[in-house]
Amino acid sequence: MSYKHRALQAHQTKTNGHSSMTQKSGAKKLAAALLTALPMVTVLGAGVSLSGCGFQLRGYDAPMLFDVAKTAVIIEDNRTSFPLKLPLTRRLESLGVEVIDNMTLADVVSNNRKVGAEPIASITVNNVRFKRYELVGVLTEIRLVMSADVSYKTTVNGQPVTLTNPIQVERSYQYNEASVSTDDQQGDQIRDWLYDSLARRITDQYVAIALPKVAPNTAKPVIQNSKGSASTAVIAPKS
Repeated sequence: MSYKHRALQAHQTKTNGHSSMTQKSGAKKLAAALLTALPMVTVLGAGVSLSGCGFQLRGYDAPMLFDVAKTAVIIEDNRTSFPLKLPLTRRLESLGVEVIDNMTLADVVSNNRKVGAEPIASITVNNVRFKRYELVGVLTEIRLVMSADVSYKTTVNGQPVTLTNPIQVERSYQYNEASVSTDDQQGDQIRDWLYDSLARRITDQYVAIALPKVAPNTAKPVIQNSKGSASTAVIAPKS
């Protein structure tokens, strides 16, 4: 065998080996890309499922759906109260509630009195206020308290439900008045956190009173009868 032929054969072997390694490397990269994308696909699928079917509590047979799909959010139009509207609207919409923000309480009452009209629930927030407490020392300890009077009107299992509750959230932080910056920037951030926290508390309370009261899953243990076949015993929940 000539040197040229042997060199050509060696080159072909090397080329085939390189091609095989390239294919293996490409397969590994593709597998890694699929594994990386899998959690994102799962999250997106879960998001679509959540928005399309409502949300389901553990231990219950069916998704939890509100009896009244539309809810009017009524908040005083002033500098202290108005910043609450956006976080409250976002939290309600994340639960599948259709939020209406251009109605007054009188409009809601008038709508619900009309025969055949789609019912509208309401969340009314009044008297939003801040209180600031200071404990002066080397560092000033500040406790910021946010309060509001919240009223809910909705329908659950065909029955009207009305509830009025004061809600309060608070947070403490330290402020060094001797620092170079005289602006209380942390205090501004705390106010934003309090608005979001109050919106979460209002939403949680609305869910607690507005969801229909349904029984959880019933236990269905399998009991073996005398003939060896399986039968199901249904245990009803205690009233």
